[in-house]
Amino acid sequence: PLWRSWRAILAQGGSDSVVRLGSWLIGGMAKGAAAAAAALEGAEASLAELVDLEDYYFGPDKDQKKKNAAETAVACADTALTCAEKPTSATSSKANCIKGRALSYLVGQERLAEELLSKALKLDPQMVAAWNALGEVYWNQQNYAQARSSFEQALELCGPNAAARRWAHDMPSVSLRNLSMVLRAIECEDLEKSNNFAAGLQRAKEATVLDASDPQNWETLGNAYMGEFFVNGKRYEELNKALIAYARAESAYEKLGKRNPFLHLNRGEAAKFLEDYDLALKSYAIAKEIGAAKGGDEYDKVSELVKRLAGMVERKGDLKAKRLKELTAGLPAGTCTLAQLRSKESGGKSVGARVVSILDRKDRWNPATCLQPGCA
Repeated sequence: PLWRSWRAILAQGGSDSVVRLGSWLIGGMAKGAAAAAAALEGAEASLAELVDLEDYYFGPDKDQKKKNAAETAVACADTALTCAEKPTSATSSKANCIKGRALSYLVGQERLAEELLSKALKLDPQMVAAWNALGEVYWNQQNYAQARSSFEQALELCGPNAAARRWAHDMPSVSLRNLSMVLRAIECEDLEKSNNFAAGLQRAKEATVLDASDPQNWETLGNAYMGEFFVNGKRYEELNKALIAYARAESAYEKLGKRNPFLHLNRGEAAKFLEDYDLALKSYAIAKEIGAAKGGDEYDKVSELVKRLAGMVERKGDLKAKRLKELTAGLPAGTCTLAQLRSKESGGKSVGARVVSILDRKDRWNPATCLQPGCA
């Protein structure tokens, strides 16, 4: 097949590989509908490589690798437009969608990406992948109203027959999880914000029902439960549900042979608020190992907090005898000490307690900016 020859040219490497690819396809060796199809297939492959680099690669040369993959995707898409004297509307819309999506992953190319995706949608207003990609461009620009409109349009077009869709970006679950993220990011009054977070949680749940194999759906659900905890009641069961969702995401990532540091950073936050410091430390350590520098910073903060807590317990809160007597004097009758409880000498009594000291963890977590999967 022609796309295998395309792969062979790129495998030779070198800064001019994209130019040589274009010359091979345009220079008379490949023409017509078959060549256009092969070029689009090559563009899709490069786009998939670019998405993988964005989500799962954290080496020091990440930006250059992304740039190379984006240039290849754009070159192949452009070639598909020149293989025939007059490309079909389907070819033109798909080529422009691929170019727009590829450029959306490069800093400073958002406006051009928006133009190309809008052009694709003028040619084919039913293209779900383009609506989702356009919404992600608006998301990156923090234009949440437009992003919401785009994702809702994509969802409306998805229809019930998800199995017939070819691109992952065509899937209704992608539109649902994107909409969940946008709803939780919109700045608004408290009541509307509360409703948005509840609606965002519902959309995330629906995404996992539609596609339980996609780790990003589970990760988004975990983030949505985190938001529900902070915005709508601070029920700790929401954090436990978030941890369950993160565990499902981790399992799904493992099946794909992938790891995402943002998942572990967010799971560390949930564990920290549940005071499960062992899980928090483990999560931050994994995030750092994958490539997120913030993981190391958070690991150090939790380690320091645990040391402070252990020190306070060991020193018995730095209480002087007189202060200890004052605190215990007002305890209700019929209580026992912790030592009595441990030795089973409490006789069914409850432990009497007083607040000795408060340690400020200095947590300032914003649920609207929880690290999200899937968007550039």
